[in-house]
Amino acid sequence: MTTINPYSSTYAPGLTAGQTATQRANQATGYGQPRDQSPTINTPAVNVTLSPAAQAALKAQTDSRTIETVVAEARAQIGALLKAAKTSTALKDGNATIDLSGLDRRTLHAVASNKGGQFPMDQQVVAALGLKAQHDAALAGPAAQARLTGDYASLYQAALDQSEAAGPEEKASAAWSQEHEALVEGRKQAIARPGLAPAGIANDSVAAYMTETGSAVAGAKTRDFGKVAGDVRVALDKQYSLAFAPEAAKDGDSGEIDFRRFDDRSLAAIVLNRDEQFSTHEMAQAKAEIRGRDSAAIKASYQSTGDDEGGFGKAMITRYAGMTTEEREAAGWTPAVYDKMVELQASRDKLAQMFNADGSVAGPPSLLDYL
Repeated sequence: MTTINPYSSTYAPGLTAGQTATQRANQATGYGQPRDQSPTINTPAVNVTLSPAAQAALKAQTDSRTIETVVAEARAQIGALLKAAKTSTALKDGNATIDLSGLDRRTLHAVASNKGGQFPMDQQVVAALGLKAQHDAALAGPAAQARLTGDYASLYQAALDQSEAAGPEEKASAAWSQEHEALVEGRKQAIARPGLAPAGIANDSVAAYMTETGSAVAGAKTRDFGKVAGDVRVALDKQYSLAFAPEAAKDGDSGEIDFRRFDDRSLAAIVLNRDEQFSTHEMAQAKAEIRGRDSAAIKASYQSTGDDEGGFGKAMITRYAGMTTEEREAAGWTPAVYDKMVELQASRDKLAQMFNADGSVAGPPSLLDYL
């Protein structure tokens, strides 16, 4: 089955959804070359418009910078952003003070993974948020289309294209390999079962994105919170009217409520119930859904960062920083919890500095200097 990348407005002959973004970029570039190099005939065979994902993949493929150069440029760029924002830290009280999503992907990964040990934790977290923003932007269009048409194959292909745009350092990581393998399996399932969303795949970033963003309420992440609650009320009532399974909720007072189409902020609107639009049953079930999602996300972070010293703590701080104020409140991620996570992460960093790679105590400072 051949699917079309929704990010590309024009394809060169022979381009298929089964090719990686890099292969497509190479092939498209080849079709764009002159067929005749003579002085009198120099007409391209086909005008090709590369999709953003293909352009990113081509840029990554031709990036000849050393990692040392990437790190040096990143430090300079972040320094300029901090100066412009008149701050010395990229993260304050769990909120980003600068936006790094405009940096290229290889640079963001270098910062997020602390290449060369040159970046403090706050910059690593904000860079991780920048990587997520780029990932989410690449999936937004195909995800909306998949929800309308059931074309999950194109959605997973878009995710694969975005994955292929990673730099060499990111592609060498276990996390990239695990996610890429999951996306390949997801696309395989989508082709085999048209119209059905792939399921049961570990490290599936597409499934995680679809759950996080939902589809019941449009623009819930940035929409006025009171209006989000109103939209959720309408969506729930519509869902009740269409429910037919014996155990499914037919009203707000009993039964199992299916929250799969509701994003995290919409769930927060139910739990916080500021305008008293939701029943006690709805609030309890929404809170249980939030706890379930939190548990799954924490477990996934723990498993994926097992080989990264200090990675789990950083992942939890990044998760907090990526939440809206309402999502934090509904999930119980209070400022006190955030402060404790930062404190423990800072202690871990200090403890790491006390020892050499061979396990011996680093010198000459006394151990008391680190406490």
